[in-house]
Amino acid sequence: MTKVSVFPQATGGDARRSKSPQMLRRALVSAVLPLAVGCTAPSEEVRPPDDGFDFPTGVAVSPDEANLFVLSANSELRYDSGTVQVIDLVDADQVIADWLADGTIPENCDPDPTFSETLACDAPRFLRPGAGVRIGNFATSLAVQDKGGGDLRLVVPVRGDPSITTIDWSGDAGVLECGDAEGFPLCDDDHRLSRFLDDPDLPQISEEPYHAFVDSFGEWAMVTHLTSGSVTLVDLPAAGDPMLSDVLGGLFAADPSGRRGSLGIAGRTPGQEGDIVYVGSLSENRIQTFTVARTALGRPLLVPGEYFFLDEVGGDLGGGSSDTRAIVFGQGGDVGYFMNREPPTVAVVDTSIDTTGVPVADVVRRVLEVIEAERR
Repeated sequence: MTKVSVFPQATGGDARRSKSPQMLRRALVSAVLPLAVGCTAPSEEVRPPDDGFDFPTGVAVSPDEANLFVLSANSELRYDSGTVQVIDLVDADQVIADWLADGTIPENCDPDPTFSETLACDAPRFLRPGAGVRIGNFATSLAVQDKGGGDLRLVVPVRGDPSITTIDWSGDAGVLECGDAEGFPLCDDDHRLSRFLDDPDLPQISEEPYHAFVDSFGEWAMVTHLTSGSVTLVDLPAAGDPMLSDVLGGLFAADPSGRRGSLGIAGRTPGQEGDIVYVGSLSENRIQTFTVARTALGRPLLVPGEYFFLDEVGGDLGGGSSDTRAIVFGQGGDVGYFMNREPPTVAVVDTSIDTTGVPVADVVRRVLEVIEAERR
């Protein structure tokens, strides 16, 4: 049975009561990611479990912070599909509050035998029954569009199809929907975007869609691609059907082994008009920026902007820092944090806008030194 820990390990005499509910919620989000079902499903039971997780790879919180959407990739192919499940954060917060107040242990929960400050609960204790759906295999991440009135749309890049799967969340019904079927349905073809403009004569989506960024204000999403270096734009009208709208390729050079790809992606000021989106590369140390413009007919198009290189990161190893897996912004978009795998660093970059309207893009400092260099 999959377990969810709702209280992190702590130290000290009365550490159980030293953590805030906000910190505990963050611990719950972190705890979901490494969970996995432990046995191989027999051939007659290929449907994934509707009461747990299998190889989870992503999470996203609803704007009202009442629900946590958990993506399972089924990367070991134990089942016939991946899943998106829904955790009730209101229930989780109540369990946390009671545990903090007087040590109340609800049904299907037990203190961790090693760390008594941690309360471990069976996953079904927090899952919304009948709210989940099944998707294709090897999904990597998910992003949330706020359509207003409590209704949401999830955008899930699925590498196995490949497609960009969209899933609707009805605030009134409290379930995910991506087809007419009931009872843990598999998302249908209408919710798997694979051809541009829904035109069979136009190209299919590039392989390996990887990470997604959603702009609810602009009603669009951008998706990176692990093995092609492309960026795909998705039109997301809140009151209409989503559609693959545009794509740009050849953005990043190949590395010496021939690899190329686009990875981490984030908007500098989400929810504001003219947001600048930053995209990192698998194969080089370039950070490419984009904005989105709309034609007279309303179709969104990608507009490539300035780019810069993480040349000052990497120290005496040279070559800068590449394989940028994640990007996060702080201070109202004026500081960017770029997490890189080669070498393992986090670059802190001044991303404020200068007097000409262009991002400054100065590397301020390296907060995680190269592991190999530290060991020398």
